[in-house]
Amino acid sequence: MDPLHPCDKHEFLSRIETVKELEQTDFETYSVVKDSENGQHYLRYSFTHINLSEGGRRDEFDHFLPLESDDVLAILFGEQAYQFPDNWKTAYLRSGTDERLMPFDPSENHDLEKDAEAELALLKKLQQFKQQWNAAEDKESLTRDLFRDLDAIIKKADD
Repeated sequence: MDPLHPCDKHEFLSRIETVKELEQTDFETYSVVKDSENGQHYLRYSFTHINLSEGGRRDEFDHFLPLESDDVLAILFGEQAYQFPDNWKTAYLRSGTDERLMPFDPSENHDLEKDAEAELALLKKLQQFKQQWNAAEDKESLTRDLFRDLDAIIKKADD
């Protein structure tokens, strides 16, 4: 059975056995759990979100990161970090406001820092262009330089 198959949250939770609770606070809990149906281990991260805009309603969310045998042992013996989101770099199941667990792949978000830097550089160039435009004697040359600089920023971000 695919450990990242979308499924009903209540059905999934009915098959889960806690192997060891790792950490618990008022709003978060980490534990190693096992699916009794197929033997798959997961790192479970449960948290409570207090929705202040809806009168302080508490929403409960669960994330389940599939673990390999070596990871289970390393986490249980304190040799491997497990905190969310820093150590959750591979796909996992997560709940939402409905009764489903859906796969989520965080790897598509890992390169956003590079994109954000490029975005800021582009914005800075456009602001400089705007400031220089009114005083420029050769607006055509200024525009050519702008597009050259923008192309260089985009090329650097793609590398």
